Amino acid sequence: MARPDSYSFPSSSSSNPYRYSTYEDQRPLHEHGHGHDGRDRSGPNGPQVHPLYHDGPEDQDEAFDVRADFDGEGPRWSERYGSGNGKGHNRGDSKSYRPVEDHVAPAGSVYNPGVKNTMSREELVSVPVLGPEWDKSELHDLSRRGQAELGAEKRRTAWLAWTRDQRGICGVRWLTRRVVVFVMFFFCAALAVTLYFTIPRPAAFSFYEPAPFTVNNSTIAFSRSPTNFSFSGNLQLLADTSSAYLPTHFTNIQATVYDLNTNKQVATGNYGNHVVPKGQNEPVTLPVTFSYSALNTSDTTWNDYYDACGHIWTGTVRPDLKLRLVVQMSILGLVGHPEASTQISDVTCPFELPANSV
Repeated sequence: MARPDSYSFPSSSSSNPYRYSTYEDQRPLHEHGHGHDGRDRSGPNGPQVHPLYHDGPEDQDEAFDVRADFDGEGPRWSERYGSGNGKGHNRGDSKSYRPVEDHVAPAGSVYNPGVKNTMSREELVSVPVLGPEWDKSELHDLSRRGQAELGAEKRRTAWLAWTRDQRGICGVRWLTRRVVVFVMFFFCAALAVTLYFTIPRPAAFSFYEPAPFTVNNSTIAFSRSPTNFSFSGNLQLLADTSSAYLPTHFTNIQATVYDLNTNKQVATGNYGNHVVPKGQNEPVTLPVTFSYSALNTSDTTWNDYYDACGHIWTGTVRPDLKLRLVVQMSILGLVGHPEASTQISDVTCPFELPANSV
């Protein structure tokens, strides 16, 4: 069956821009003017070309700006901001796109600010609104607690790297864990040797037997009622500091003397601040004050000292004194207060009471 020469589509209203008049309008342009059967259908002025849509003034599009369309400010986006019927730019709207023709070169530029030329037509690019710059984790890192956590994590990472010999300590590359261990070992060894020779050692004391103590005769006092005695003197001692490698600096020596028979305290004294040279028998003179009180004359301690220091009558033999000395030392450079004790027997009283004494 032969194809008809022309076929008319259903007609539409004039407002439809896509309206074809005949089947011939749908063929390629190079075939216009010739039918399928070879007959010439061209007009007197050449082939008849029918437009695919109406070219009325209302159908003409405005100039298309690529950058404006990219920034969402072109004509096709004008309806988004409520700028009228969607055709063209609304120049009264602050959000509408500002065309290039309205732009003047900024002040201070190399071009004349009053002249619009092709080189001064810079477009004002509107930067899209960004989302929130900081999330919760980033805001937490900016807080004081977050900074503390970051610092702790940084220190922990540095510590782990140092324990694995991956970095040095205190910013020094060669101070790795192995080097620090060797340095600390030699430092501790050197410190131990130094302390062994420099730390002072407590001294040992003994009485100087030829004259264990001396007395200031002007201070001698004995009484029966009340029952007491008192006198001042000096203990003659020998200090043994041979165990020390340096002289021993005593900040104080507190001495306490007891009667060896009754174990009652009879004298006290302080040596004060002195330096004793290193040696085996260094003389030390320690001032003491003898003082004792009793209820009555039947007290054993009072009678021991009264008999040992009494007047020497013809045919009378005075008994000897028996003393025990306890020394508490305060030494510079030594922690604590070490004590030393010594005792002596057969001590002759260094003075004699007058015949008319109590």
